[in-house]
Amino acid sequence: MENLLLKKGSDVHQFKAVGIVGRDGIGKTTLCQLMLNKEEVKKDFNPRIWVCMARHPDENMDEDLKVAIVKRMLKYLGVEEAIVKPVCDVKPGLEGLLCALYLKLLGKRYLIVLDDARETDSWYKELDSGFNHDKKWGDSFGFGFPKHSGGRVIVTSRNEELANTMVGKENVHHLEPMLDNESCWAIFKDSVDKALLPTNHSTLEELKLEVKQKCGGLPLAAKMMGQAMQKQEQERTRSQMTEQAMQKQEQERTTSHLGIKDTPIT
Repeated sequence: MENLLLKKGSDVHQFKAVGIVGRDGIGKTTLCQLMLNKEEVKKDFNPRIWVCMARHPDENMDEDLKVAIVKRMLKYLGVEEAIVKPVCDVKPGLEGLLCALYLKLLGKRYLIVLDDARETDSWYKELDSGFNHDKKWGDSFGFGFPKHSGGRVIVTSRNEELANTMVGKENVHHLEPMLDNESCWAIFKDSVDKALLPTNHSTLEELKLEVKQKCGGLPLAAKMMGQAMQKQEQERTRSQMTEQAMQKQEQERTTSHLGIKDTPIT
């Protein structure tokens, strides 16, 4: 994945789309987050945006999901609605939005993550397809991505067939569960303060076995277990601090009360 994004060569200015496929919780999103945060990626690609392909609960449920997704992309790219409106007045709806997206990305080496793709509509097929005058802008999602500036699109999905249609079967990468228990244990340890881990060897081994049994080889599950342990400890610490503060206040009130009683009246 990293080689595909950062590889230099004669095709550096060509558009490329890749897919990451795997079951829920396997780490598709985490992998993409790691890639986007790499310094080399930040230097090579601008703009970089992350787009959830699922319906947002705060969006208009009556609005076409395709329209909602492209509007979302334009928003993340910093395009204000006031700028989009004149384009849509000339080219209504999806056609105008995709044209605006194309113009915004034109000449830029962009990196876009389309996370959790679900819809199987043919509109999402073949992201590498370019606009031609026999078609309309709104006919294909791929028309919104300029093809000659080195842009990259990463699609994550649980649906292998969908990913194949979007980026091509040869460009789909599969993520499998980590069968190596040590890898999941390492992810768990990285998600929690080392001071919280048991110092007793047998207790540590029991925790290690629990992580192995519960995470099922899924990196995200191991990470969430570590974060849950961290949160529980933070809440316990806060509770202790609050209790200690209340006890201190009570002692101060008692001391103050006793001081008043013992003060002689003159």
